[in-house]
Amino acid sequence: MEWVKLQTSFDSEEKALKTANIVATTEAKLASQPGGPQYEVEIRVEQAEEKWQVFWRKVFVGIKSGCGGCKSCPEKPSGQTKGKVIPFKRPTV
Repeated sequence: MEWVKLQTSFDSEEKALKTANIVATTEAKLASQPGGPQYEVEIRVEQAEEKWQVFWRKVFVGIKSGCGGCKSCPEKPSGQTKGKVIPFKRPTV
């Protein structure tokens, strides 16, 4: 794949690297599928003028073996229940 340039420029290399790591983790999780295609995300940080730019691209690394969806397992695993959503209320000031 082609390199994608993040539109934000950063004042320091440290900030650019921190953001690049977040982008790499997020994009790899979004692109990869359990029991399917797996991707790694390459990042590079370059200095352009007095700012730092982040570039990234997805790289196909293979197919993960595992569940292929043969439907031989039960739909709902026994003994597991759904979690409870606890509402969050903002404190009044």
